[in-house]
Amino acid sequence: MESALFGAADILRGRMDASQYRDVISGMLVLKRASDQPGILRVPERARWSHIIGYEGKALGHVLNEALWELERSNPEVLKGVFEALDFDRWLGRAELKALVDHFDNILLSDDNLEFGDEVGRAYDFVLSAFADSAGKRGGEFFTPRSVVRLMVRLVRPQEGQSVYDPFAGSGGMLVQARQYVDEHGGDGASLALFGQEVNGATWSTARLNLLLHSITDSSVLCGDTVTDPLHSGEDGRVRRFDRVLTNPPFSIKYSEKEMRHPERMKYGGASGQLKIADLMNVQHVLATLRPDGIGAVVTPHGVLFRGGAEAEIRRGIVEDARLEAVIGIGPNVFHGTAIPACILVLRGTNGTPADQRGQVLFINAERELVTGRSQNHLEPQNIEKIVNAFREWADIPGFARAVSLEEIADNDFNLNIRRYVDTTPPPEPPLDVRAALFGGVPRSEVDVEMAKFHSHGIDLADLFALKGSGYLDFLSDGCEATAARISVLAAAREEEFIDRCRSWWEETASRIAELAGTARLLMLRPRLMASFCEELLSARILDRYQLTGAFAAWWSDRHDDLRSLDLRGFSGVIDRWATADGGRSSYLPQNLARERVLDVLGEDLRSRVEKLVAAERQGLVDIYRSWGDRYETSLMDLEKQNEAAAARLGARLEKLGYT
Repeated sequence: MESALFGAADILRGRMDASQYRDVISGMLVLKRASDQPGILRVPERARWSHIIGYEGKALGHVLNEALWELERSNPEVLKGVFEALDFDRWLGRAELKALVDHFDNILLSDDNLEFGDEVGRAYDFVLSAFADSAGKRGGEFFTPRSVVRLMVRLVRPQEGQSVYDPFAGSGGMLVQARQYVDEHGGDGASLALFGQEVNGATWSTARLNLLLHSITDSSVLCGDTVTDPLHSGEDGRVRRFDRVLTNPPFSIKYSEKEMRHPERMKYGGASGQLKIADLMNVQHVLATLRPDGIGAVVTPHGVLFRGGAEAEIRRGIVEDARLEAVIGIGPNVFHGTAIPACILVLRGTNGTPADQRGQVLFINAERELVTGRSQNHLEPQNIEKIVNAFREWADIPGFARAVSLEEIADNDFNLNIRRYVDTTPPPEPPLDVRAALFGGVPRSEVDVEMAKFHSHGIDLADLFALKGSGYLDFLSDGCEATAARISVLAAAREEEFIDRCRSWWEETASRIAELAGTARLLMLRPRLMASFCEELLSARILDRYQLTGAFAAWWSDRHDDLRSLDLRGFSGVIDRWATADGGRSSYLPQNLARERVLDVLGEDLRSRVEKLVAAERQGLVDIYRSWGDRYETSLMDLEKQNEAAAARLGARLEKLGYT
């Protein structure tokens, strides 16, 4: 599906600005999907695909425009105003229009031809991401990277039957993901009441279409400026309140107090100075639209955390009222069109933070969790898992997360700069031991700090060193490098035991997965499987809990479609999708062989991820041992002996040549 939509973009390439691709492809996709799948929209005769391809006697651009007008007129509650800017007749020539119609004619968009019900929406979302990449700075105006969206949704955990609101909706990804989250956790995502607002008309249209293509037709996404004129109001005439608020406002936009309706939202004050930056106004709008027990997550630039003046007073009020639960730094170059570092604020309604967390704010410095990309950095599933676990467990993790008291924050004048509370700078190397540098040997104290890591791989002190004397060790007789090269051999037995435990866990788990295949209950097993995976392997102490949960999360994410297919159609469904992905036709396999093959592939994939992590840990041991060699293998005394020997050889040579 993604390839098919990119094929449509190829037809348009060079004919128009890349930002217009989105509108053209959106219009074609809606027309074809509405005709192919009955019941999504009311489709009048002139909007049917059969009418479009039989356009004899009329300009094709006019036929397409007419089809969209008729479709909108028949579905005003979903499509009113969505296609106002799109004009096939003016934007494209006859040849391109015919090529576009022929291209979409070959794309089958009925549910019977799709593997999953959300396949069209997911493909459209993927294409929006590509358009955001090509649009540069403008891409950030309508698209939040989906890894950030998934993180934010998991932080607030929307529940069945709740209301979810995005006041700066962009392309609607927050609302879509909130619904998917509920579905994936065993609830009815359709029971969520979804609300949003977006100031840019073209982006608002994209959001409406994105929701529609994800089969969401009952949302309320309105067009307007949220800061100056929020359009969702309650029965009392005040701004409406919601159970969950998720949003990524535009950074550092100016605002005018004179134009602002509902100024009561800005309980903690306005920004000072001539610029009137709206960042903390956006935060206060989120706070004002949360129900008393509601939870919100909002993306902000780092400047919000430490700028002075009126903004410092706003921060003081928010913190003192227990409205700020967590500050999560996600580092630079994550969002389209800006390289500045960003953070996520987790906010609470007027009930404040939970009683056991009252008087504290959790700071998570996840800037080192980013994966560096060619044009943008991004969060992988394992990074998201670590952040979410630290948040839910309210954990103190050196160099990553810390719960900071209100008193400490007040002592820092309510400066919330994350590095002030959680420093990710690696610890310095211990100072060089002068005695060891002069006379040889490795300080026992330095080795003892790292030996637990070697013990977890089955390597003892005697495998690495010989006793030298009080407090010092000697490298073995064959030298540091030879011992370093043997570490993989020394660790092999313990590591094989560890991998065997992973195999045993999978054999037991595979039978549970097989029992749930085809029952539509498999995906709900994720939390329990992850917990048992960690419980089985953590005691070996080769990998820590975050490495194990990260490996499982990455595996689950990469294999999610396979697992969905297994959940819905059983083992034969997975075999069919693999065959289709390889470009071949589905081939029949007896049930027992299909089960064996699928479980083998899934298990091998997870096991290979664990093996790579173990290999990386082993290489870490080698690096530690070699660092000791770099520091201490050659002492000053050794250098003096080498110098004396070299001088003696030189003297003997000179004497032989007759110079002495």
